[in-house]
Amino acid sequence: FLFILVFALAGPGWWRFTPSGDSTAQQGNDIEQMIVGRVTRVRDSEEPWGFVIDDDVVNVWLATRLVPWLEHEGDAELPEGWSDPQVRFGADVIQVGIGSPWYGVVVTDFRPRLEDESVVLELVGTSAGWIPIPSSMAASLVPAFGSDLENGTEASMDGIRVPRAFDLADGRSVWIEDIEVASGELGLRFRTRR
Repeated sequence: FLFILVFALAGPGWWRFTPSGDSTAQQGNDIEQMIVGRVTRVRDSEEPWGFVIDDDVVNVWLATRLVPWLEHEGDAELPEGWSDPQVRFGADVIQVGIGSPWYGVVVTDFRPRLEDESVVLELVGTSAGWIPIPSSMAASLVPAFGSDLENGTEASMDGIRVPRAFDLADGRSVWIEDIEVASGELGLRFRTRR
């Protein structure tokens, strides 16, 4: 029993507490401003554009800017007791780990794919610590599953579905052309439409 408990409460090797402090907070703000700047840049044509971001950069943003961003996006917040979300980009898989009030670190594995009007993050695995959890139990472990989120995002036992396009304040829209996940990084390609 003790052996199982230790494996259930232990997080994966890549999951760690992200450092905090003024310099980390500034890094998170700089990351957000860089991405906002790239997404909102006025372009002369509708040619595809994109960028690659590594998981360490995303984790700094998650540690410093996720909570303020959720508050800004309609008073949302992480469910009580859930903390320290982090990601790891693997070969064609996005792993999301989050501290759980009951199970140590819960990790969900998503495989992204594009459909006509949606980006689908297909749930391909869940674990509590190092112990795999059947997908039928994932709804009790992962707070977003089974609920509808804002902005057309839908979550279910199969994964998360996000609209493939989003509008900018000046009337333009940004269309997600491609997503590529490789070890340690996520590549995104977009097209801005007028």
